Amino acid sequence: MSDPSTPYSIPHSALLDPVLDAAAMRAADAFTIEWLGIPGFTLMEVAGRESARLAAAHLDGPSDVLVCVGKGNNGGDGLVVARWLADKGHRVRVLMTATVPELSPDCAANHDILTRMVLDDLAKELSILESGSWSLDELVDMPADLIIDALFGTGLESALRAPYADLVRAINTHPAPVLALDMPSGLSATSGIAFDPHIRAVATVTMGALKAGLLLEQGPDCSGEVHAVDIGIPASVLRREAANRGSGFRSTDDWVSAHLRPRVRTDHKYTTGPTLIVGGSEAFPGAPALAARAAARTGSGYVVAIGPESIRARMQESLDAIPVAGFDPAASADTIVSTLEEELDNRWTKARSLLIGPGLGREEGVAELVLALVARFDGSIVLDAGALFAIAPFRDQIATQAKGRVILTPHDGELSRLDPEDAMPGADSSRISRVERIATAWQCTVLAKGQPSITAAPDGRVIVNGSGHPAAATAGSGDVLAGIVSGLLAQGLEPFAAAAAGIHIGGTAVSQFVERGASQSLVASDIIEALPATLRSLS
Repeated sequence: MSDPSTPYSIPHSALLDPVLDAAAMRAADAFTIEWLGIPGFTLMEVAGRESARLAAAHLDGPSDVLVCVGKGNNGGDGLVVARWLADKGHRVRVLMTATVPELSPDCAANHDILTRMVLDDLAKELSILESGSWSLDELVDMPADLIIDALFGTGLESALRAPYADLVRAINTHPAPVLALDMPSGLSATSGIAFDPHIRAVATVTMGALKAGLLLEQGPDCSGEVHAVDIGIPASVLRREAANRGSGFRSTDDWVSAHLRPRVRTDHKYTTGPTLIVGGSEAFPGAPALAARAAARTGSGYVVAIGPESIRARMQESLDAIPVAGFDPAASADTIVSTLEEELDNRWTKARSLLIGPGLGREEGVAELVLALVARFDGSIVLDAGALFAIAPFRDQIATQAKGRVILTPHDGELSRLDPEDAMPGADSSRISRVERIATAWQCTVLAKGQPSITAAPDGRVIVNGSGHPAAATAGSGDVLAGIVSGLLAQGLEPFAAAAAGIHIGGTAVSQFVERGASQSLVASDIIEALPATLRSLS
């Protein structure tokens, strides 16, 4: 059981969805049962009833249902589902995979209830096939409109062995769709790694809170539509456990809405958040322009795009309302920064956010320029793309200067370069844990882009992005995201909130584009054009 003190707090966290790894879920269960005194049998009854309600939505009239029951509490949930579905007139076969002495106490209690109902002729459409009385060959031929997977739940962290591996393969062979309880069997609740074999569910009912494994790695591919149901564990307990390492929260529209800054009567271009954007190269002259346009569309009232003199004219052509400044890449880093400070004058001193990296090349001197900008700028900073490549060898220097004001926005390849352990998550850890580790090592907020994107702060705060669409996998989308985050920083959001809200806004914009257009046709500028409507929908 975890320490009852919360290691951190997130403003408006009640608007976020808790996301728990297996250990955190066990702790929430144990605290609720052992300390608060809510019986596990009661939690199981509610879990089974809610799961039966969702199962019934997959059935059209009286139907045939197979419930595959394991020996633990997940199996107990399945037995409650069987009772409720049978009571509603469905024809239910319960397939036990363990003998009664092997069952957990609450699972055994629900087995006793079903047995007595059958003996007293109270469940005419219910039959219990005890362990050893049925075969896999029989299962494949059993009539079923739905199969309930109540085998393992959150407790599995290694590949299934016989006979369960053969049972899972048989279930997947059956033509009926599968509804998984808590987790599809064979899927890690912590990492999202899907072992071979694993259940391929059309839907999953998960108890109390979302599990990390349903959102990470292969989790979304084998879980189907996920429904998190309230089973009686207090929300405050779930939120507390979500604040532990390896767990976190999932962003929501309501949480993002609470962070958006509306215009007020006295606003002007400097109070609405000036943003500086440094990037671009001969190969990628359009990247800083995309970022600048995104920052402006997000609400930054004054944006300045800064690039090498050789591309300044091209940048200006695509930025009619956004001023452009240039620098000489051949000059020393200190000279470049001093010149920018002098040329920009109050635009430098009043800027609240600085984005470095979109389209920035890998030429000699880039690392020195990035480090000099970080050292000389007093506001919040986003390091993206070329800047991330440049700083990879300078973790200690960045960590010393970050002071909670720097955001790193790596994709998977860049994340590996930043990882001090260069270690991928295993079954007993997760991508959440990895991003947490990198944020701590760099003393920066890390927005790890992917499906899903994960934002982690050095103090342990984690938000898994709750929006997005694969259509975002297009050139330039990262530049747009960096611009959105920079625009939010400039309007006063602290780095962790700006990163988590920024990726949610960008993902929502992509989804809204896909609602009216083909996903494969999306280009980065489409995300920018979608931002006004997206921000309005979130406001």
